[in-house]
Order: sequence, then structure tokens, then C-alpha cells
Amino acid sequence: MGDLADQLSLRIESGRFRVSDHAQGRMDERGILLSDVLASVPSWSIVETYEVNRMGLSLLAKHELRTGPVHAVWGMIEECAVHAVLVTVDLPDKETWDEQFTIRRKV
Repeated sequence: MGDLADQLSLRIESGRFRVSDHAQGRMDERGILLSDVLASVPSWSIVETYEVNRMGLSLLAKHELRTGPVHAVWGMIEECAVHAVLVTVDLPDKETWDEQFTIRRKV
């Protein structure tokens, strides 16, 4: 399958991405700018990958923005998809994540 993060990053950096209505709504609610998320793609940290998801292959990335960290789910419907899709964006919860927001706490 090749490296999913690399495949997504190449698509995003070349402008071949789409933003779901859900992701746009989440960014609007939280005052997160798409331009800030996109600018942080080269330095994102991959937190989790999902091979079986309704959006196809996807991953959860931690983006470091000027205002603090955000989590974003990026996906591709199929490996040969032309576009990456920004599925959702969220502010990581300190109760759910460790101090670096990269490991889920045990419940």
C-alpha cells in the first residue's frame, strides 16, 4: 500500500484535497483556519491509522498550530484516489489523551 501518510501528504501539498462539510463545520465552530492546518502538514505527527473506515484508508494526525494542537482525520476513499479528504478536525481532550496528545489514555 505504500506509506499512507506520504500518499496523503503528496496530495495535500499539491492541492489535491477536499474538505468534508463536517470538517468545515468543526473548524468553523472552533475557530480553526484551514490554511493553518494545511501549513502544518509537513510537520504533522501521525497518531493512529485506520485501514477499515467508512472513508476508506485514513489516519489521525496531530497538527501543531499557533493556537495549540489539533487532531485531524485525513483519508482516501481508495488507494488510487485522486484527492485526500479532510474528514474532521478536533481539539484533543486532556482527559482522553496523554500530555503530548499522541497516546489515548486507558479508560
